[in-house]
Order: sequence, then C-alpha cells, then structure tokens
Amino acid sequence: MSTDGAKVDAIRAHFAPLLGAPIACYRTAELFHEDGTWSSWPDLPIRLYANESLLVSISWSCFDDLWLTNDETVPAWAEEPTTRWVENGIAAINGCLGRPIRSVLLGRGEMKIENREIEIWTRLVIDLDDCLLEVFNALDENGYQLHDGMPSGEFVNCI
Repeated sequence: MSTDGAKVDAIRAHFAPLLGAPIACYRTAELFHEDGTWSSWPDLPIRLYANESLLVSISWSCFDDLWLTNDETVPAWAEEPTTRWVENGIAAINGCLGRPIRSVLLGRGEMKIENREIEIWTRLVIDLDDCLLEVFNALDENGYQLHDGMPSGEFVNCI
C-alpha cells in the first residue's frame, strides 16, 4: 500500500486548526438554470465551518485530485456561473452538525482500467465521535455519506 503523501500532508495542514472543534454548519453550492430553477452543484467545494472564521473547503475533481483550503475560495478550474451557497442543505449528512472533528482519514477508492485495478485514494473520512462524514470523489464531483461505523475499505489515519 502506498498513499499519496501530498494528500496526507494537505489533509494534516488544512484540518489541524479544526481538530476538536464541532461542525457548526456546512455550505454547498447550487447552480441557477435559465428556466429560473436551482439545482445542487457538487462540483464546487463543501465548506465545513467550526465558526465564522474557522473552516475547511473540500472538493474532488478528475480521477483523484483533492482540493483543500481554509477559506471560501473555489478551485481555479471551477467556472463559477450564477451560484448560491446553501446552508445545511443535504438532509442525509445533517447528523454531522454539532459534532467535534476527532480525526481525518484518507481512503482508497476503486478504479479499474481494462480489468487492471488502479490505486486511487479518493475517500476523505472525518471522524466525528459516534459517526463519520465521508466526502468522496463521485466522478469529478463531491459525494457525501454519513456512516454510523467505520466504512469498509482501506484507510490511512492522516490526523
């Protein structure tokens, strides 16, 4: 097993300020359509806030590119048409709210090219005491899942 050391280092650097802090809220992007409707736009980061000035933004792109920052910028590759940021808009992960960040793990994803398995690290798991918030690469966008216990797979504790 070999993990991407740069990802582990980035996770450590960006999550260190949030260790022990509870998630106060999160924000995700919605895209405005010409017909006047809004829809979820998971290409842009999920922003986890511990308070107004303490946050981490997380975004997956391409096969396994992890983008992290501790501010409200968006990745350079993300064209930002008309968007709005919605607070706590994904009911399935709202159980993360109010829970302190205990540790962060990087997990191995699954990818095959011509029946050959490729090592790809595309799962970010945030340990929140009695549940785990997973932000994973869902084909060039973020996917989200809240787990009651450790999900199956291969993981490395980053912080």
